[in-house]
Amino acid sequence: MKPLLDWGDARHFDHTLDRPCGLCGRPTPMRSHTGEPVHKVCAEEWNAARPGEPRRYTRPAPDRPQHDVGTWRFHNDGPITDQRVTVLTPVTTTAFPPAVVDIEPGQRGLFAA
Repeated sequence: MKPLLDWGDARHFDHTLDRPCGLCGRPTPMRSHTGEPVHKVCAEEWNAARPGEPRRYTRPAPDRPQHDVGTWRFHNDGPITDQRVTVLTPVTTTAFPPAVVDIEPGQRGLFAA
């Protein structure tokens, strides 16, 4: 089974210009992490056909084992294990009642800073 690349980041999409895919030659707006024009499917096939190419791996975490995210040429950008510890502190707003704002007709959807 071929792992699928997750290229949801906007940096993988060029809204202004389709360029020929570096692997199949057909036009594509998709870009690899290095900016190379390539279809996501073409990159997945490249990874599957070259198991001996240098690989990238995620950092292991207590809740997630290390895994292969593709070759150095075409790889999945995530997930990334954050080394910082995030602690969320609950916020209580019982001291202040919620603000009520009257909106005039025709003003819905407009927000002021």
